[in-house]
Amino acid sequence: QTIVQRALGARDLRQAQMGVAFAGFLKIIPPVIFMLPGILCFVLHPDLADPDTAFMTMVTNYLPVGMTGLIVAVLIAALVSTVDSGLNSFSTVFTLDIYVSKYRPDATPAEIKWVGRLAMIGVAVLAVLFALSMEGVGKNMFELLQGIISFIAPPMGAVFLIGVLWRGATATAAYATLIGGSIVSLSVGVMHFKHWPGESFWPNHLLLAFYLFAGISSFMVILSLLTEHSANEEKMPTLRQTYTDADSSPGFIWMLWAVLAAIMLIIYLVLN
Repeated sequence: QTIVQRALGARDLRQAQMGVAFAGFLKIIPPVIFMLPGILCFVLHPDLADPDTAFMTMVTNYLPVGMTGLIVAVLIAALVSTVDSGLNSFSTVFTLDIYVSKYRPDATPAEIKWVGRLAMIGVAVLAVLFALSMEGVGKNMFELLQGIISFIAPPMGAVFLIGVLWRGATATAAYATLIGGSIVSLSVGVMHFKHWPGESFWPNHLLLAFYLFAGISSFMVILSLLTEHSANEEKMPTLRQTYTDADSSPGFIWMLWAVLAAIMLIIYLVLN
């Protein structure tokens, strides 16, 4: 939702596709930004006690005062933007898709606004408490962030991809996959973080996320085959229908994605 809401703000379909493709190419840069300062810090400060302080150690020791202030401003802006996107997304989904849709369809705009604000405050407090509870899991910040995403993403990724790419997916299967898949995925994540039943029992969290995604996807496909489309399901247009209605050719977009895939594959093969 935090990413899709940006694409939904585009002027038209082509602008949204170009923006997402541009963001995909920008994703080539973060590995260099993340890894290079860490490698330099490892060489210059091999006895650094806490890996999470590597970036700020490099900033405070090797950048001039003005540049240090600029880096701090960039970090604050990035943090505020990330938190703002997450809080806004949760508030939007809770207020419009749950509160208004299920309980108060006749709610006034003022009431919706206040409910959205309260939902945003509530989830912000929960996020702070959750962050404090994760402090003692024994992982550095990068591993912790990637690990949390690894156990949140599989059910949503499965429902999104299968729902878009396969017309046979049913609403019943999607709903059951979101609920059941999230319970399984998050439960496995908690056991992984707590090293239960043993630290060597679990594979790396990224590989484990793939296993969860494959299993949850299989569950949704099987359940879709066993259930029927309900009468109140909205029929999504196919990609071909979407391009026809928008009078847009996907050829250039597919070429951009092919170039990006080739670049990513080359980077992987070189670094591997």
